[in-house]
Amino acid sequence: MFGKTVRRLSPLAAIAAILLVVQPASAAASKPPQLQSFSFSLPAGLACSFPLDITGTNGKVTQVTFNNGSFFNVGKGVLLTYTNPTNGKIYTVNTAGSVDRFVQNADGTYTGYLSGHNGYIYFNTDATGPRAIQYTGRLVVTTDSTLSNTLSVDFTSGQSVDICAALS
Repeated sequence: MFGKTVRRLSPLAAIAAILLVVQPASAAASKPPQLQSFSFSLPAGLACSFPLDITGTNGKVTQVTFNNGSFFNVGKGVLLTYTNPTNGKIYTVNTAGSVDRFVQNADGTYTGYLSGHNGYIYFNTDATGPRAIQYTGRLVVTTDSTLSNTLSVDFTSGQSVDICAALS
């Protein structure tokens, strides 16, 4: 139902040239920076026990895709606002940005290396169960081949805020 764009609320910031040094020969395409503003609602039970509204404004995102299926998202951060519509509580993050690198593994799964400010939604179908976490630091996850299901959380460092707990 909800795919990679909804799961990763990746307010991105980095210099694309640094990232391109990693795999310059295999770059297939690069999309020009696009304004990233979004607003959506998740029903109760999908991420939190209550409905969760999420908005993001003013981000610019560039996706660089490589021939081997791996890709980077780079750009400027967004203002993220999480809202519990049942009690009116709001949690806002003015992000400095992040860099997300997704490497396609031999079995078709992806390993995601996320750094900086990342809002990450774990759905009720994920191995970790439903939750919404705002990370500042590093996050490494393994997802299925469609990037729709998180199979495991392999590493975290830095700060994390449990959005569901903060808005309860």
